[in-house]
Amino acid sequence: PIFSVQYHPEAAPGPHDATYFFDQFADLIEKQK
Repeated sequence: PIFSVQYHPEAAPGPHDATYFFDQFADLIEKQK
């Protein structure tokens, strides 16, 4: 799977603000197994 974001998700205001994107990507990987 391919997942794209138009900004640096670890950048300010904080690393926890983009947790949704990382969780969604991990879910996509799990579905592909």
